[in-house]
Formats: sequence, structure tokens, C-alpha cells
Amino acid sequence: MTALPATLLAIVLPAVVAVIVCAVVVFLLARQIRHQRAMRTLYLEADGLEHDLKECRNRLARAHASMSMGPNQPAAGETEARLAVDAALRELLAHRLWLRDEADNANQRELDAAVSAIGKARGALGRQLQELDSAQRALETAVREKIEDLSQQ
Repeated sequence: MTALPATLLAIVLPAVVAVIVCAVVVFLLARQIRHQRAMRTLYLEADGLEHDLKECRNRLARAHASMSMGPNQPAAGETEARLAVDAALRELLAHRLWLRDEADNANQRELDAAVSAIGKARGALGRQLQELDSAQRALETAVREKIEDLSQQ
């Protein structure tokens, strides 16, 4: 009778150890996959934010060109707008450098916070680009109407 429990223990113990090892491996793989997904999202969002900032700079340049009083005179707010976009691009570069140098050592909470922050920044910039489009259309309409008024006089 004592041989049965020893045999049972010899079968069950390795099975329990194997289940625990498998659980640890699955946990580590899931954590690694989550880390890699966050990194991929950060890089994609950073690329998108850079594209959006450059698009913003181009649209602002077009808007300021429409408002310029002369070819060598910047429109009101043009310099400040350009400086703000350039500062945002420099800040994005700093974040890209952090990603390159430190992100592999960052904990998941830090990566998740970075993903959330860059998503919010892109959302805010997207809303501002929509407002800029609306303002640009209004400006173009006003300029067209003024030109029509002047041509009728």
C-alpha cells in the first residue's frame, strides 16, 4: 500500500511542477507581448504625431500666407505659431530618444502612461487641425468676398 502513494507522488509532483513552469512561461510571454505591443504603438503614434505636426506647420504657413500684408512681413502670430510647432517637434524628438534609450527598461505602467499621453496629444492636435481647417475655409471665403467687393467697385 505504501508503494501506491510514492508512485502517485512521483507522477503528480512532476505534473504540478510542469503546470507551474508552464504558467510562469505563459505569464512572462504575455508580459513580453504586452511590452512589445506598447512599444509598437508608441512608435506608430510618434510617427503619426510627427506627421500631424508637420501638417499643422504647413497649414499654418498657408493660413499665414493668406493673411500676410506683404511678401517680407510675417502675419500676426506667424512666428509664435512656427516656434510652437518647432518646440513640439523637438519635444517629440526627445521622447523618441527616450524610447530608443530607455523604453526597453521601462515598466509596463510607464509604457502604458506614455501610450495614453501620446494618444491624448494626437487627439488634441487633431481637434486643433480641424479648427484650423475651419478657420482657413472662413478666411478663404472672406478673402474671396473682399476681392469680389473690390472688383465690383
